Amino acid sequence: MRADPAHLPSTSGRARACANRARSRITRARTIARASGDDVDDAARARFASVNFHGVSPEDKASAALCDLLTMSAVRVVIDQMSGSRHRSPMAPKLIDYLQQKPLRAGASAWLAELMAHEDLDHRAVALRIIETRKVLAATREGFDYDWMREETLEGLARENLELSRALAGSSFGDAPET
Repeated sequence: MRADPAHLPSTSGRARACANRARSRITRARTIARASGDDVDDAARARFASVNFHGVSPEDKASAALCDLLTMSAVRVVIDQMSGSRHRSPMAPKLIDYLQQKPLRAGASAWLAELMAHEDLDHRAVALRIIETRKVLAATREGFDYDWMREETLEGLARENLELSRALAGSSFGDAPET
């Protein structure tokens, strides 16, 4: 019997998320097994569940990258708001200078924590504004459309796989000796 996260006795969001990840790993293992022509077995599930990046699951890695992207997007939105024609904030050039001194890269939460710890109250206020903007971007379809992202990702992968397969077939047939 498969555990359905919606019917778990625990109401903890963390427990549901863990169950959802386990279910998605099993689904991926089945997909891989189907693609390779094998029957789905425990070994296939274990093989796919063991895929990680230095101890980090693919889902956690993608989640961290998405958090970084949303933070970067929120910073852009806040800078645009502060430097717009209706309201020019003196904080806009300060934030741009801060970004030049401390570039925003992977690990955006650490960058944001540094901005929150800045001695200048204006910098801390901007950090709060970035946090709120990031929350809105993540929570609304207008901010970030997860369904569209998934569709675009699947279409992009299908297109890339087709191009790579064609290139492989072309090079394989092109290298074949003439008879």
